[in-house]
Amino acid sequence: MAHPVRHGPIWWLRRAVAAVRPNPTGAGPSSAAARFLLRFMPKNRRRWELGTVLVLLVAAAAISASMPGGWAAQPSASPSPALPANLTSVDPAAAPSNTHSPAETSPDPTLPPPSPSQSPSASASASPLPSPTPKPTAAPTKKPVAKVYTFVALGDSLTAWPADSPWPSRLDAEDGNLQLVKNAGVPGDTTAQMLARLNSDVFAYKPEVLFIMGGTNDLGHSISQSTTIANLRAIIVAANAKGIRITLITIPPNAYTGMAAEIDSLNAAITSLGNAYKLVVIDIHTPLSQPAGTYWPKYTSDGLHFSAAGAQVVANTIYNRIHRYGF
Repeated sequence: MAHPVRHGPIWWLRRAVAAVRPNPTGAGPSSAAARFLLRFMPKNRRRWELGTVLVLLVAAAAISASMPGGWAAQPSASPSPALPANLTSVDPAAAPSNTHSPAETSPDPTLPPPSPSQSPSASASASPLPSPTPKPTAAPTKKPVAKVYTFVALGDSLTAWPADSPWPSRLDAEDGNLQLVKNAGVPGDTTAQMLARLNSDVFAYKPEVLFIMGGTNDLGHSISQSTTIANLRAIIVAANAKGIRITLITIPPNAYTGMAAEIDSLNAAITSLGNAYKLVVIDIHTPLSQPAGTYWPKYTSDGLHFSAAGAQVVANTIYNRIHRYGF
């Protein structure tokens, strides 16, 4: 028994087209559509088959476009659901461990979706920006503690008076780096008497700084200038041996004009002595004197000793001269 022959869709299409082809008698097809289609039909067999396949493809595409959900119904492309929400994610091996909570690892729903032009490969290659390296914070510098030097003032009544506020006490109050441990000013003392009590009134207090003002009473007792300078030199040598920092101070003016030349001469010798031992020498004579070399009246209480204003000028002059040295 012969099996029925199965014909494919191409065969049936060819048969349908053949039905409208002109018959051998020359009569044309019965419909205008058939006559239009026959104008584009190829003549040989291979071209005929290729044309048939093309017609089927076009028909299938038209049917697919007309169906719901077809490709023609999609107005625009949307991002692939496979795109990662976190564009900074990298190699899965470098991802954080599972110890984090879901709130820490889930993408932020408020973030805008990635651009459609961004491909998965581009997002996978993106890496987070490196965090800036914090600059090391410099440790706060501590201010050095100011050194406080103890001092003794060696002299006569010009160092001891005014009794309530002599210049050594005023200097102690003005200079925070100096502390007065002994006012060794004794009224009426000559430089020889100052030298004699050096151990008891100076070295016994172990001062770090020594101020010396002497010679006014030497002039009053007509002691020679060389003797005065020799006594001052002996004081300097003894204090140097103890490691004490020494400052020489010139003697002040006098209200009597006849003493001006002698005072100037002694002060010049005191300055030379200090320079020879490389000491600080402080001139208090000039700020207290008028052009003639005598006291300004406001700076003296009796023509010889300091008034309160004069004692303050001496303290200020000494401070302005020595504070640059740190004491």
